[in-house]
Parts: sequence; C-alpha cells; structure tokens
Amino acid sequence: MYTVRRAYSRTDVDTELLINRALLLQQSTGLKDAHTFLTRKRIKAATIKRVLACPGDRRGL
Repeated sequence: MYTVRRAYSRTDVDTELLINRALLLQQSTGLKDAHTFLTRKRIKAATIKRVLACPGDRRGL
C-alpha cells in the first residue's frame, strides 16, 4: 500500500478541518467571525493567532 506524504501535514484531522473552515469564513465574512468560530471550537489562542494573522502565507497551501 502506498501512503501519501505531505509536507507540514496535520496529525489532527479535526483541527485541520476547523482551520480550513475558519479560513473560508475569514475570506467571506471577516476576521472577527473566524476568530469567534475557532474560539468556540476550543482551538488554542496561539494557533488562532498564527493561522488568522497571515492567511495567504499558509504552510499547507
């Protein structure tokens, strides 16, 4: 069986999905809504700051 290796892949798929959803939310409705979404999903503050600060500079994209 072949496995696909991605640079900087997340080990936590649930967090990955939440982050991706928040980035889409940030594009459509703004930073405040994305921040609120991640906070309510109990994502760590440091992670929120890192992913929302520079959405165009994402490692995985």
